[in-house]
Amino acid sequence: MRYEPEHKTRTRDRIVRNASRKLRAEGLRGPGVASVMQASGLTVGGFYKHFRSKDELLADAIAEGFSESSEKIYSSLQNVPREDRWKDLVRLYLSPEHCDHPDSGCPVAALAPEMARAKLGVRKQISGLIKDRADRWVEFMPGRTAAERERNFVVIFAAMVGAVSVARIFTESADRHKVLADMRDHLLRSF
Repeated sequence: MRYEPEHKTRTRDRIVRNASRKLRAEGLRGPGVASVMQASGLTVGGFYKHFRSKDELLADAIAEGFSESSEKIYSSLQNVPREDRWKDLVRLYLSPEHCDHPDSGCPVAALAPEMARAKLGVRKQISGLIKDRADRWVEFMPGRTAAERERNFVVIFAAMVGAVSVARIFTESADRHKVLADMRDHLLRSF
């Protein structure tokens, strides 16, 4: 049976999407190739038709996570005045919905400590993705100068990632929500 030319591309994209969600939900060491392929409706034997290595899938899946989370954020900020976008970004990032759904949220909040332990080539790709995110978000960060907006991005982003990561440790939703609300209120008052 012959497949249309786009079939391989669509199949690869499906594998990457499933891997991205599974990695953010279970961690970098969580899902194996078999689990990802099964979630994609495929057998393990087909993995190497789409990827040279597990590291290639890992890098592509993390990139997909960045793309998916950025797309959600940007679509929700479209109708927000430019000067208020950073505030809405803080509210979205530090929301219970983002905290409670790591599989569809920011890969940094879900995987930062594990990303730091990934192989150098994967870390370099992730570093580039974080720099790309910074370049896009800096434009609407608070601050009078580009340097001030860049510094504020680092502070705000690191604080949000840390708050979500810590909040996810708590088993009680009231505790999670308190961490998120305290950080959100602090950031919104501080800039």
